[in-house]
Amino acid sequence: MADLSQRDYERMLDIAVAVLESRTPESMWHLVGQEILEVLHATTTIFVDLRWRERTGHIEGWAPEWVGRTPLAELVVRRMEQQHPLFRYTASGQRRPATVDEVCDRIDWLRSDCFHEAYEIYGTTRQMALPLPATGDVIRGFIMGRPGRNFTGRETSLAARLQPLLRSVDIHVREMRRLAGADEGHGEPTDPATKARELGITPRELTVLNVLAEGLTAAAIARRLGISVRTVHAHLNGLYRKLETHDRLSTVLLAEDLGLTLPPAKGAHPRSP
Repeated sequence: MADLSQRDYERMLDIAVAVLESRTPESMWHLVGQEILEVLHATTTIFVDLRWRERTGHIEGWAPEWVGRTPLAELVVRRMEQQHPLFRYTASGQRRPATVDEVCDRIDWLRSDCFHEAYEIYGTTRQMALPLPATGDVIRGFIMGRPGRNFTGRETSLAARLQPLLRSVDIHVREMRRLAGADEGHGEPTDPATKARELGITPRELTVLNVLAEGLTAAAIARRLGISVRTVHAHLNGLYRKLETHDRLSTVLLAEDLGLTLPPAKGAHPRSP
């Protein structure tokens, strides 16, 4: 297994922190998918839960946002019908992260409908599976894609190191859904995460927005969340675009009006004007 850098482990910690910050199970896999895009340098990532023999299943999460504007459920079912090599690999009980080139002949892959459709729709030429534990013939896990160079040995090693964390996330999501089910019917108001999804704001952007509402600088936000200042600015630019604002103050004020920010914690200092 290839040696991983300190930055690789920092990115895994980023995923763990982001999951713990998330308040709704519905946003969890989407949040993780967004992080995996950056960690594994992918351009598309979807989370699937499929019944291989029945050729049925559903998508629990996806990233990035623009992938959601395609009929993913239909696309994935078609991939099962086409016997996608990574689906066959995972359905056989294999759990090690693997690329398409590792599980099938490259020429056969380039001639397949799976390859041509992925290339035409998303521009991807390389794919990798990151399976999660499942029983029977269920396929459960992430499928990543990107154009150009193949996923490297270091990246597949990093994917393997991510598996225990993602297994824990899987358990966490199921428990949150169980608890949410127990609270159904209480008529609680729409929470910020639900409102954020309606506006196309990612869970990570929502976290940055709520820290921004405390009056912190970009550098302070970066320290609080354990990310780089550059990443903070990228999230802020995304918020400005989606909320159609141009500065920090107007963004926070609009976010408060829309119910995107949480009330300040007891004892917290009020935001400076």
